[in-house]
Amino acid sequence: MNKREQDLLNRIKEESETVKVPNSLEPGDVETLLKNRPKKFVWKRAHIVAAACCLLACGLAYGMMKESDYISHVERDNYTREEGESFSNSGLTTAKDYEDVYAYLEERMNEMNARSYDGGAEKIEDSASGDMAGQAVAEDSASMNLMAGEAGEAKTAAVAETADYSETNVRQEGVDEADVVKTDGRYLYTLRDNGRAVAIVDTKNGLEQAGEAELDDDYTIREFYVNSGRLVLVGEIYREEKTRGGWYMGQSNTFSVTYDLSNPKKPEKIGEVTQSGSYTSSRMAEGHLYLFSQYCVDTYGGIEARDTEGYIPLINQSLLPESDIYLPATKQAYMYAVISSVDMNKPEEAKDSKAIFTDGGNLYVSNQNIYWYEDRSWYTGDTVIRRLSYENGKLNAEASGMVGGYIHDSFCIDEYKGNLRVITTEKDTNSVYVLDKNLKVIGSIEGLAEDERVYSARLLGDVGYFVTFRETDPLFSVDFSDPKKPKIIGELKIPGFSEYLHFYGEDMLLGIGMDVDEDGFSTNGVKLSMFDISDNTDVKEVQKYVMKNVYGADVMYDYRAALIDVNKNIIGFSVHGGNGENYCVFSYDTDNGFVCLMDETVNGNGYQTARGVYIDTKLYVVKGNIIEAYSMKDYQKVDDIIL
Repeated sequence: MNKREQDLLNRIKEESETVKVPNSLEPGDVETLLKNRPKKFVWKRAHIVAAACCLLACGLAYGMMKESDYISHVERDNYTREEGESFSNSGLTTAKDYEDVYAYLEERMNEMNARSYDGGAEKIEDSASGDMAGQAVAEDSASMNLMAGEAGEAKTAAVAETADYSETNVRQEGVDEADVVKTDGRYLYTLRDNGRAVAIVDTKNGLEQAGEAELDDDYTIREFYVNSGRLVLVGEIYREEKTRGGWYMGQSNTFSVTYDLSNPKKPEKIGEVTQSGSYTSSRMAEGHLYLFSQYCVDTYGGIEARDTEGYIPLINQSLLPESDIYLPATKQAYMYAVISSVDMNKPEEAKDSKAIFTDGGNLYVSNQNIYWYEDRSWYTGDTVIRRLSYENGKLNAEASGMVGGYIHDSFCIDEYKGNLRVITTEKDTNSVYVLDKNLKVIGSIEGLAEDERVYSARLLGDVGYFVTFRETDPLFSVDFSDPKKPKIIGELKIPGFSEYLHFYGEDMLLGIGMDVDEDGFSTNGVKLSMFDISDNTDVKEVQKYVMKNVYGADVMYDYRAALIDVNKNIIGFSVHGGNGENYCVFSYDTDNGFVCLMDETVNGNGYQTARGVYIDTKLYVVKGNIIEAYSMKDYQKVDDIIL
């Protein structure tokens, strides 16, 4: 350890001694959250703990993990669909008036009250604690991969030849996502650990803090955008209010606060939009921000028909019109998914808003549509999908449909040529579905990989790939060229599994996951795999690299944590192991396979996952309030700063 690093560690120690641990991080609170999270393999527990701390520190109502449902996969798999049940479509019906909404909620309330006096014989899975740990939008953000759509192969800005700085790894090319670290090519923007400010750091002549955008104490910034000279903060405003039942309940509103960055040293606030509910996610496309929140109606405390503000979502403190509220197809829901659009030229107002009754869910945003998918597999065996189109900030509810099983994450659902491809796990098997624009199933393959579960997927044009796992890692290739007759055209079985897949050039597919022994439970470490997909009927694992004494990687549950640039030939992400957290960078070529270019300790601390971003020839590793700079010529450290 050199003198610079020792000085940095001393400064970290001094800074940390003044940090007060939030009440939400008390052991009892952490334990409560963990009890409500689904369980997986042993090596994931450290990540679940870290994520739990993240959620509690921010005061979140909803998780951001890939497995966003609060019923475990084991419990789901015990469900058996009754004979005769089908996947028929259900329509999207708007409320006639607020009384229509109240009548539905009143029926729901009466149902719940009847259950509560049932002597405890029936366990209510959707109780308040379930809601707090419940389903959330994880992200559900384009990857910087080479994706092919109707217009053919396209590149994200992050890997374009003219780019000299990296962008956030997102789910859908052309649809931006918020993150905790961004750059515009000169300045680094990073979310402070207190969750109330974004620091602006100038990189022109070394690392120097230039400015800051800070909000009041009752605001919690979850993430942010830097776009066209604007800084857009998104998150929650949390306040406690007394309910009719006599207890105090935390109430959250979602916000977007926009700043003009003409002078980064003094960013100027130019607009704010709020909507009811806990922040779940957001997207930005064609100059418009799309905000997503989940708003729980306090049916436990009781509601009255005249008190519309107690059960109708508010947008900028105004009631959402009844014509923009879509009633549920079932009687289970008492939450809304609230969606608003904000024109970045008018950041002080919501351009359009919609609300859908839901039991919670995830989202996938294509270049034309928002798909809200609600996992109901634990009691109906199905997933409900709703489609809303969006264009220039206008939202329109278009269709609703259903598929069997649950969707592992947003990479298992993909729009292509007007159809929706979906990969699901249902009880002991897996399925592939193709739905038309009305979300009617027009093609399917069922009964795949018995006793396995889907762990990752990636779709490119007419071909899709997905990984299942129990004891081995089958990588399936699916031909979607005839959407009415999808078919499996290849299957590769290798030990372990890939949690994240990323196209790496024209004929290669990168997998990041775990190397696992044949027993399916003993892990040998994080594994990088490179698959040759030039012949999609005969996919081959041509190289693999196992990271010893490493039990997990952030990218396996948060794809935005990946820094992958095919043109620069770099694969970067943070890992966790016996030596703590390290940031690693790899290159790949057919002759040498994976080569580790960098393996350095991440000195920052806090609940946020580490990010790696580059500007020109420097790599910046950011975690919490610490930024460390490395030369990309030899990956030696050249600078650092504590904010």
